[in-house]
Amino acid sequence: MSKINLYLCIWLKQHRTVIGVILLAMLITACNSSVKSQLPIANRPSAENLSHTSNPAPPAALATQNAADTKPLEQQAVQVIHEYYDAIARQDYKQAYLAWDGDGSASKESFEEFKQGFANTASVAEEVGEPGSLEGAAGSSYIKIPVTVTTVTTNGTPQRFHGSYVLRRVNDVPSSTPQQRRWHIYSANISQEK
Repeated sequence: MSKINLYLCIWLKQHRTVIGVILLAMLITACNSSVKSQLPIANRPSAENLSHTSNPAPPAALATQNAADTKPLEQQAVQVIHEYYDAIARQDYKQAYLAWDGDGSASKESFEEFKQGFANTASVAEEVGEPGSLEGAAGSSYIKIPVTVTTVTTNGTPQRFHGSYVLRRVNDVPSSTPQQRRWHIYSANISQEK
């Protein structure tokens, strides 16, 4: 990175009130990506009712990050899916609900509706496929993760579901909180196998 670009990034960070919040977030994200490529250690981030489908599409991709920089982020996103289904298996529906973006609101259900969606579920297990490419838009990162879910109902009936989740996290910008920089489920497209 040239000295001029570095000074420009520093100036933009110091004068963030002059620039609109959205523009600043986009510029800082670009600056951080450039700094990451030179300093590889710097700035690294240390079922719903399965018949329900939540489909908001992530915003159109503005930039795709370097694959080497995204591997830890992909693993963190996959871990969220594992923890989500572990919570459902333990009947810790509050923890599962909070895995959704907006403290559960991205599930498009109230907590009680969400919990009721698992009333007839005796067991659940998931198989996570290969995560898609990490995409960025408007200060956030998105990733699509395919899943196959196997459940057994309380009357002993096995069921299989296929689909994917889109997870979202806020990028590492100065005004973001640790909670915002964690992956959360943004949307789901899960359907029962016929």
